[in-house]
Amino acid sequence: MALMSKAELSKVQKPPFGSSTCPVPNTRCGVACHHRCSATSHKKTCLFYCNKCCQWCKCVPPGTNGNKGCCSCYNNWHTKRGGPKCP
Repeated sequence: MALMSKAELSKVQKPPFGSSTCPVPNTRCGVACHHRCSATSHKKTCLFYCNKCCQWCKCVPPGTNGNKGCCSCYNNWHTKRGGPKCP
């Protein structure tokens, strides 16, 4: 999987804010993403995208996988290829 440059990332259409039952203030994104990415073998990539999604969506799903239904923005943000943007 190739990482996108900052210029490419700025061109990606971001989803509108939606409802969230798992809000995270921007100051807590690092902690929430550290937990979210704790079980993956791709920590650097996971943390990069999790923090980007958290900063925009203001939420991170609980646990290390799944549970994205609590944050519609995080759940509905997709790559150009249609895959999930947020881990």
